[in-house]
Amino acid sequence: MAYEPLPNGIIEVRVDDRMVHGIVATMWIPGLNTTRAMVVNEAASNDPMQRNLQRMSIPAGVNMSLLAPAKAAANLNNGNYASQRVYVCGRFISDIYELFKAGVKLPRVNLGNVTQNTGEVTVLDNTVRVNAEEKRMLKEMSDAGIPIVAQFRNDNTPKDLSGLL
Repeated sequence: MAYEPLPNGIIEVRVDDRMVHGIVATMWIPGLNTTRAMVVNEAASNDPMQRNLQRMSIPAGVNMSLLAPAKAAANLNNGNYASQRVYVCGRFISDIYELFKAGVKLPRVNLGNVTQNTGEVTVLDNTVRVNAEEKRMLKEMSDAGIPIVAQFRNDNTPKDLSGLL
């Protein structure tokens, strides 16, 4: 994948229940020449401790936004980051699904670490377990032409998950 930014600035979209952590901070963000890391999650956006933890995780020189999905969608759709290289990370599939439903153009959805869900789950990959509602959201995005993949690290080959939905 070339990782060229969309007109809204997005270069990558990842779902990871740990949000920004070691692999994201040391491999994905620098490996994609990211200029802005955007963490999208309602609860985290309202939690001062999470805000501080996420900011500390971002490499020096990279801008950071921690936003609720509605605010992130508005900023992206308004072109606020069009000149940047934005790495979007949602804590849950529902965070990214809200962006999709708000009309945000997504290059793909990369499921990095998805394990904090409730109910009966389907295992899609080693670190990806989804419940029925999450699977429905992913299928809707896939049916709209958005590739759904599992790629834990940026030096791994992405695994297409669309056929498992």
